[in-house]
Amino acid sequence: MTTSNAFQIQECLLQEKIIPLFSHVDVEVCKNVMRICYENGIKTFEFTNRNENSYIVFKELKQYRDTRLSEMKIGVGTIKNKIQAKLFIEAGADFLISPVILEEIYLVCKKDKVLWIPGCATPSEVCLAENWGLSLVKIFPAKQLGGPSYIEALKTVFPNMLFMATGGVEADRYDIEKWYKAGVSSVGLGGKLFPKEMLMLKVYDEMSEYLAHLISDLD
Repeated sequence: MTTSNAFQIQECLLQEKIIPLFSHVDVEVCKNVMRICYENGIKTFEFTNRNENSYIVFKELKQYRDTRLSEMKIGVGTIKNKIQAKLFIEAGADFLISPVILEEIYLVCKKDKVLWIPGCATPSEVCLAENWGLSLVKIFPAKQLGGPSYIEALKTVFPNMLFMATGGVEADRYDIEKWYKAGVSSVGLGGKLFPKEMLMLKVYDEMSEYLAHLISDLD
């Protein structure tokens, strides 16, 4: 199913050490978080669809990306049905990520040639994605499913599949290294990447320093 454009987006995503996952009702907060990621060299960003105004916020973020952060790929996470998939594809999402694997989402993304990363928790779900022609899936919730040892077990059965670990990954060099050694190709980090206290105080310079330190540790 992977089209040339979807493949290119996937390659951009896989070049990142970490994929930021972020959601907030305040568009200005979201813009600043995106900017901080971009200025620290992260060029792929997942805006998570978890609030009532997520669609409105995303449209503004897309415009901000187009005018200020032109090299960034911006996708939408927590896509749970075809209606949401169509809505955010029309709004200009570069890729979609789900916590589940659902055929109706697959068919929408296949038709519109948009990269979709489904969420898988079992070997049966990974196998379904593989049989659909997908090569990258999100293992979620990764830590609760068994952590790096679970990834190692999956890789023995699906050596050609690429895994993104999301859920319980720590914003810590040693923890992230464990996931990569186990065989993941990407890790998604959300709340632990953007400390709540810093967000509440809107101390974006401190947030940037915090992110820069983590990134430098991963090099």
